[in-house]
Amino acid sequence: MKKNLFKILDERKIFKLVLGLGNQSEESIISNVEVYARSGCDMFDVNASGKAIEAVYKGIEKAGKNKEDFLVCLSIGVSGDAHINKAEIIKEKCTRCSACVNVCPQDAIILLNDGYPFVQKEKCIGCKRCKCKAISFFEKESDFDEALRLAEKYDIDCIEVHLASKKPPYDKLKYLIRNAKTPLSFCLDRKYYSNEKIRKIVSKIKKWLGNSDFIIQADGVPMSGGKNDFNSTLQAVAMAHIVKEYGTYIILSGGTNEKTAQLAKMCDIKYNGIGVGSYAREIIKGKNIEDAVKAAENLVEKCKE
Repeated sequence: MKKNLFKILDERKIFKLVLGLGNQSEESIISNVEVYARSGCDMFDVNASGKAIEAVYKGIEKAGKNKEDFLVCLSIGVSGDAHINKAEIIKEKCTRCSACVNVCPQDAIILLNDGYPFVQKEKCIGCKRCKCKAISFFEKESDFDEALRLAEKYDIDCIEVHLASKKPPYDKLKYLIRNAKTPLSFCLDRKYYSNEKIRKIVSKIKKWLGNSDFIIQADGVPMSGGKNDFNSTLQAVAMAHIVKEYGTYIILSGGTNEKTAQLAKMCDIKYNGIGVGSYAREIIKGKNIEDAVKAAENLVEKCKE
């Protein structure tokens, strides 16, 4: 029988691999999960689809591990959240310079035989590093009811909603809180919200739930990972500093790297885990399985110090 998520968070800090809310590539999910399942990862964060969940399980199986020994979090997004953007090429405006192909961290953009780029939607995570006049972005908002159904079907450990819209979607939050049978996580960043706005949001969630048994994912700068320095992870620690007074569980994310735990300790921030996405995927990219596992193990170890 799986141990309750909050009991695990009470006992120890966890490492969460963020596979990307928009990442629907089965191949990408399987390969990343296989590496991190062998490297001490505790939780896999994936988009709310049966295909993605099954890919996580396949990756765990390839690693020779038992899926019952890992936590799974389903991420969902609301309108206005960068995580649910998908890129699209405007062929009439494209000069075929291929710059977008070279900057995509997901290898989601490929060149066709005619020289024009093409976006593989299942791999695109909406990071907008490919932004140019020939690329537009559209939203693919998450289906909350489908996420709730999948959480029950697969006995998922957590549902996380990304709150990065100009106006907090309070009605949707209330609906999720009323209907979820699994622990909830709320991902917050400061793109649109001031410190006081963040405090107001967390206060409302705490009031509606009636307790502090929920996770705040302190998302510094979403999808900004890649560099292994203090500047990259600074905002994640700063976000945790804002919400620490509410007694919730806190997972640091957004620009997180090998320096995150060290900076959090320097700032006397108590947290329950670190979620790493862009940096975690980047350091194993293109490596053979053994070298990838070594790189991943080092990252996981640094995050659990």
